[in-house]
Amino acid sequence: MGVKVLMCLLLVKGVTYSRLVNGCHTSYSAAYKGKVTNCQKQNLTQVPLDLPKDIVGLDLQDNLLTSLPNNSFITLPKLRFLFLSHNPLTELQREAFRGLDKLETLEMACDTLSLDVTTYPDGLFQHLVHLQKLFLISSINGDAQFPTQIVEGLSNLEELHINSWPEGGHWPQLQKVKDTLTFLDIDTVGVPILRNTTFEALHDIPINIFWVNGLLSSIETGTLCPFTNLSKLRMSTSYGSSIKLVSITRALQCLAGRRMEEIILSRVVTTGESSVILTEEMFSYLADICVKKVDLSRNKITQVDANAITNSTFFRCIEYLDLSKNMFNGGMIKPVVISMHFMENLKYLDASQVHRMSSSLRQTYATKRQEGLYLSIPPNLSYLNLSGAANANHVRIAVTLTHSDHLSVLDFSRNGLIDIPAYLECCKNLKLLDISHMKIQQNVFNNTNMVTNLETLLVHDVTSDDDMFVSPTEPFFHVMTELKRLDLSGNNLQLINKNTFSNFQELENLSLARNRLNDLSEEILTMVWLKHLDVTSNSLSVISTYQQTLLDDIVVNNGFFYLYMAGNIFSCSCGTLHFIQWLQETDVTLDDHGNYSCILGDGTLSDTATFYAKRTFEWRTCVGHFWLSVAIIGTLITLLSLLVAFLVKKYLPKIEHQLLQVLGYNPGRRPKREDFDYDAYICYESSQYDWPCHCLFKELPQVSPGIRLYLPDLHDPVGCSQAEVTIDALSRSWKIVIVLTENFLKDEWIHFTVLSTVRLMSVNNAISDRVLLLYRDMSSAARARVPHLLLNVVSEEHILDVEDSPQFWTHLCQLILPLAKTTSSSSGYL
Repeated sequence: MGVKVLMCLLLVKGVTYSRLVNGCHTSYSAAYKGKVTNCQKQNLTQVPLDLPKDIVGLDLQDNLLTSLPNNSFITLPKLRFLFLSHNPLTELQREAFRGLDKLETLEMACDTLSLDVTTYPDGLFQHLVHLQKLFLISSINGDAQFPTQIVEGLSNLEELHINSWPEGGHWPQLQKVKDTLTFLDIDTVGVPILRNTTFEALHDIPINIFWVNGLLSSIETGTLCPFTNLSKLRMSTSYGSSIKLVSITRALQCLAGRRMEEIILSRVVTTGESSVILTEEMFSYLADICVKKVDLSRNKITQVDANAITNSTFFRCIEYLDLSKNMFNGGMIKPVVISMHFMENLKYLDASQVHRMSSSLRQTYATKRQEGLYLSIPPNLSYLNLSGAANANHVRIAVTLTHSDHLSVLDFSRNGLIDIPAYLECCKNLKLLDISHMKIQQNVFNNTNMVTNLETLLVHDVTSDDDMFVSPTEPFFHVMTELKRLDLSGNNLQLINKNTFSNFQELENLSLARNRLNDLSEEILTMVWLKHLDVTSNSLSVISTYQQTLLDDIVVNNGFFYLYMAGNIFSCSCGTLHFIQWLQETDVTLDDHGNYSCILGDGTLSDTATFYAKRTFEWRTCVGHFWLSVAIIGTLITLLSLLVAFLVKKYLPKIEHQLLQVLGYNPGRRPKREDFDYDAYICYESSQYDWPCHCLFKELPQVSPGIRLYLPDLHDPVGCSQAEVTIDALSRSWKIVIVLTENFLKDEWIHFTVLSTVRLMSVNNAISDRVLLLYRDMSSAARARVPHLLLNVVSEEHILDVEDSPQFWTHLCQLILPLAKTTSSSSGYL
């Protein structure tokens, strides 16, 4: 039910749809104004019976059909186009095409069909009353009778394409199509000689277009006389034909007095002649024919006689003359260009890509204006193609083209070194100039007369002695206010001078393809009128975010912009994710739908569309790498911070001392004992004064007479601030002896004294081992409570356990006064 509803909606809305039956694809075709079924290359051995009945076109080419039985297409009454070429057909039954009374085009190019009365029975096409185009390309059976009855019933036939003709030219049945047949194309002729009787059956038939293609050896005079209404003649030959150009022009004499649209004689000379000279005799046969277009390209023409081009009807009528791809030598160009004034209606002249013309346009000139070759070209000439017309290494144009106001296209590419004198006054209305594949100089555009009105300038694949586009001594391009298209492709450019495009105010199409650019300059991306930019096959790896913005701005301002970048190998990595996403989401119209080759981070080749499809994974990978780096760096910083904090805590006094020195405090010299009032400050818990006062204070002077000790209970002045007194006493003492007992840290003043001692170490850090610790009757638990702040400034050998022995007092005196001489015994004990 759902499928039926969908089909109804499609039919109501007029949406084009297609379906597949037996491998045949049916779809609507605007060209054929109806449904067309394509059954090409489906290995069909018979015409399918289940084809849609309303189709107007059926393509059965390249299948395996061997026969067409009667009524093969009876179910297709609306069929107008039928293609049966390239099938191994051998049998055509008389009623095979019955029911196709609306058929307009029938193509049967099958080598297996023999063009004779047996294969094509009488009345085969009698039902095709509306047939207009018939293509019968079959094998040739010289001994069989030509099927002259094939035109029976074809009352509307307009075009006949066939590869044979009845011997002797007798074909009376053609009279039945004399009112409609206008186009005759003979692809291959049964015999290589066209006689004056070959086409006698066409006397009363108004053939307008006649094409002859095939292996020809001769054409007789009078062969073309039956074509009384001929307007277009096209003749070409297969390789191996021995026909000569003069015999063809002689046969054209029958067309004298006619007004024709075109005579195409391209590549009629193959093996019959090694070279051709256009003589006065050849053109004398054409003198009274008025033809607009003449094509003599690819005919091995090497020379034109001086008297060949005359003021005849033939040359006065020509509007289009093609002499390209011949073999002209140096004697050719002058008869043509000098006599061009005879061709008063000539608009198009192509003398390009000749093979031997080394001196055709070589003309030496001096710096004087009056010297050189002045040529008067036809006043209506608008297209002049001299591409490859000179193979000399240095071609200097000293040719002034007078009466050249109508010249709009000049192609002078592939002509060696070009040097256009600035004084030449010609081509003021030139619209297109092509000087590609040339060796050019800096002053090539000094002739402003030629470039003022240019709209298209092609300067691709050029060479020069200097890198003119990068750092010219003067602007390479002069002001070209009308230029809309500029092609600089294939010039090996790596950089472009900043002011190269400053004189272009209307440029819409710029090609920089096939260079070595690795960046898009801002000057290009800010050109107001630019609509097409071609940078294919360069060295671009990425387009920056700023450049993306400029490109998007162009779309906003102009409504559209086309950018072509195929052939560049871009980078697909974490750093170019923004660029890859821009390719898929921008409003800029990109070639290849924005899918370009790119190199991944591991060096493998991929494409931008694939990378974009995996952008979430790639983004996570890129972000993962970033945050992994951040985590590692953060961890290292944390560990370093902890290490610094530990070192600062441990060596804070030394650090403070260094800091004070940096800030300007400098004692100048190391302190000495004589600089202090006391040799040792005795710090102790006030409740435990007995041992310091009655033992330590008595024993040390006996070991070292004259030692100066400071005991707070004896020396602290009365009525003064305790803190100031303590700090002053510590500062005036050479060493500080701290007596640690079980409850030492419970005394607040003792805690203050300890902190002050540590701080004083920062000032007098030059005094080595200033603090001594005496453990007296301390348990292990109490020792564990000794502040690390204090232990950090006391070395291990300056921490002593109090003992009742002479050695202890001697050792203590030596630690206080290492240079003092002590007695060997002590007179007091604890």
